[in-house]
Amino acid sequence: MVQTRKLKDGSRQVILNGNQYDGITKILSELATKTKASAILFADMSGQLISQRGNTENMNTTVLSALAASDFAATSEMAKLVGEEAKFKLLFHEGEKRNVYLSNVGDNFFLVVVFDVSVTLGLIRIYTKKAIEDLANTLEDDSGTEEENQQIIDSDFSSLLGDALDDTFK
Repeated sequence: MVQTRKLKDGSRQVILNGNQYDGITKILSELATKTKASAILFADMSGQLISQRGNTENMNTTVLSALAASDFAATSEMAKLVGEEAKFKLLFHEGEKRNVYLSNVGDNFFLVVVFDVSVTLGLIRIYTKKAIEDLANTLEDDSGTEEENQQIIDSDFSSLLGDALDDTFK
């Protein structure tokens, strides 16, 4: 399960364990290989970039993920206006050289796939759908979380308890 923490400014911070992050990285790498996508971004619905793959050196991925998040927000309102009860699950932008395929991953995350026009949309849809299923399973996986929390609690608790006992018996 993905943990979130509300910050003082009202925004929220996504907290992933190491297994989840490694799983996300692996899935994005596989998707990039299978689709020959130029870039793949994984972010939360607020636009916070979590992971990226591909050729992103000449691309401001932070701005792209923020714009994609606002694209989802705008189309969510459009969905309501046309009578859809749920927001649209995917968005597609066709360009002259590159296309952008955006799809939600559950209610809190989305995937951006940037690919050349020479790659068929069907190929992107098939592999992205599989990646989304894998990402959803990875985000639900909380293995490692309890063990990591236990280690943090043990080390912090031990030192605090030791200090408290030392102070008590002085």
